[in-house]
Amino acid sequence: MDFLKDVFGSEALTYEQLVKKLEGNKEIKLGNLAGGAYVGKDKFQSLEADRDNYKTQLEAANQQIEQFKGLNVEQIQQAANDWKAKYEAAESDHQKQLAERDYKDAALVAVSGVKFTSKAAKTAFLSLLKEKQLKLDAGKLVGFDDVLAQAKTDDPSAFASDKPAPKFTDPITGAPLPEVTKEAFAKMSYMEKVKFKNEQPEIYKGLTQK
Repeated sequence: MDFLKDVFGSEALTYEQLVKKLEGNKEIKLGNLAGGAYVGKDKFQSLEADRDNYKTQLEAANQQIEQFKGLNVEQIQQAANDWKAKYEAAESDHQKQLAERDYKDAALVAVSGVKFTSKAAKTAFLSLLKEKQLKLDAGKLVGFDDVLAQAKTDDPSAFASDKPAPKFTDPITGAPLPEVTKEAFAKMSYMEKVKFKNEQPEIYKGLTQK
């Protein structure tokens, strides 16, 4: 009972005086043990901590409620829908970029074994592949060979021949004549082709035959 000495001191107290002395005293908590009012110090402190925690949560909840006071249900739902639409649009753009990158890589691999007569011809064919949007399967363009065959038929001058260039000899001396490929011939101007025909009619004939 020594803990009561600071309250009573050396004098007797009435009930009213005792109540007044205990006001604001956080060190002494009185209760009727017969009524089960006693709580151990550790448990009491735990309950106090829980109380403070709930108080903090309540304050946070009240702050959140204040933020929503200016909005109605429709506005909150619209805000959620707008966020969802932005997310889906960003995800769609990302997937589209990945698909375009994969298609471009597959196209470059596919044309790596094709011989073109110029960079412009290769660029034009890659543009054609992009327009076709062939199906991509395991990194390969499905139907690529068909598109390539048709392109060679439509514009044969864009593709270099896989066959070796024909060799011609002078009909009189039998000496080999300067080699002129079909690609080089195709790049000649009209007047150059006329001159070449007059000077090398046999070679001209071989180059113009299909």
